Amino acid sequence: MSDLQTGSRAVRLGRALHDLLAQAPELEAAAVVSFDGLAMASALPPSMDEDRVAAMSAALLSLGERAAQGLGRGELSQVYIEGDTGTVFLVSAENEAVLVAVASEGAKTGLMLYEVRRAAAVIAETLRSEQPATPFPEPVLQVVPSPPAVPEPSVMPAYVPALVESPAWPSYAPADPLPPSVDGRPWS
Repeated sequence: MSDLQTGSRAVRLGRALHDLLAQAPELEAAAVVSFDGLAMASALPPSMDEDRVAAMSAALLSLGERAAQGLGRGELSQVYIEGDTGTVFLVSAENEAVLVAVASEGAKTGLMLYEVRRAAAVIAETLRSEQPATPFPEPVLQVVPSPPAVPEPSVMPAYVPALVESPAWPSYAPADPLPPSVDGRPWS
């Protein structure tokens, strides 16, 4: 079983994002976002707010879908935004979620799109797959010796008190009677 098939779904999504960033060092950030704008997994630098990236991505995707349909271009498969200092890619993970990837300035667009699409397919597979069964760990059983049996007081033979007074069995009889109450009178 490959690494992407083990662990919780969140762990597998995180692994897919980190693999994407390792394959394409020009990518500075990546996130998996639900269609309603909620972050599912992310690998973002501290300067990027996960919730904000998710909300903006969902808004861009929604606008792109309306534009594609309104202009008769069919179903939207990706949104590509180029700015002065880099590029943002929003690629559908086969109707399961959206993969958002942020590339640095000068990154090769064709190579970035190839890597992002490949990662989107892995993410779609991860989201569609059943959660792997995680077996419960075997319980650890310890054998604890039971304390020595002490006969009930009503059935104790006459010689038992001598054993109770022995050093192996200290006596538990109170040494002093109850102390006087706060006002000096005996307890009633």
